[in-house]
Amino acid sequence: MRGRWASAAVGAGIARHRAGAQADAQMQAADQANQLEMQKMEAQHQHEMDMLRAQQAQAAPQPQQSAEDPMAKLKKLADLKQQGVLSEEEFQKMKASLIAQL
Repeated sequence: MRGRWASAAVGAGIARHRAGAQADAQMQAADQANQLEMQKMEAQHQHEMDMLRAQQAQAAPQPQQSAEDPMAKLKKLADLKQQGVLSEEEFQKMKASLIAQL
């Protein structure tokens, strides 16, 4: 009877070992598949970022065109200066920037 129990125990140990090896192989395969998928996703993300940067580089910055006439803005600035809202320094800076736009 002892021989049967020992044989069953050895057989069970071998079965557990084989099952564990199969589980390990499946886990490694799953890990490799996940790593491959992550690499694909990272490559796609990098490609999208490169395309976005290229589009941004191609888009020339558009100068801001104001709907208001520069002379009208200058008159408004002069009025604000007379009211004391703008200092002489601020008025001169804004005036220079308006003239530069012409």
